Amino acid sequence: MDTPEEERILFDHVTCHTSASVDGVTVPGALALDLIEQAEVEVERLDQLKASRMKEIAFKKQVELEEIFARAHIEIDPEAAREKIMALIDSGNVEPTELLADMDNQIAKAKEEVLSRKEILDRVEKWMSACEEESWLEDYNRVFLISPQHFSLRLL
Repeated sequence: MDTPEEERILFDHVTCHTSASVDGVTVPGALALDLIEQAEVEVERLDQLKASRMKEIAFKKQVELEEIFARAHIEIDPEAAREKIMALIDSGNVEPTELLADMDNQIAKAKEEVLSRKEILDRVEKWMSACEEESWLEDYNRVFLISPQHFSLRLL
């Protein structure tokens, strides 16, 4: 994590003992209750920071997924998806790497779906363009062209 050096130094006396054996901890008071409580508080703070960062990364991926679906004209419920992400992260029952891997898989599948729909979407877009052009031409003819019934010639 991006914990500043000065914050990490505060817990060097604790982290140096994490890989030590029971016999290797020889400094008096190294495992004092107040030090353990301080470490617990710091671990809780880091867990909250980790969850916050995970939400931030997951929401960025969710936005990417929503943009892909929008381009493919696939409707989704973004609010429900965001609530599900929040619940998963808050529960702590999912590994962050698994969540991000799952979201990457969803993005890859969405991109595949976009490619499979590309030909159809291109044709629909051309058809809609032709319809707009036809409508414009009809309006133009109605407004700017004089119909033969309104035109009379006088013969001399």
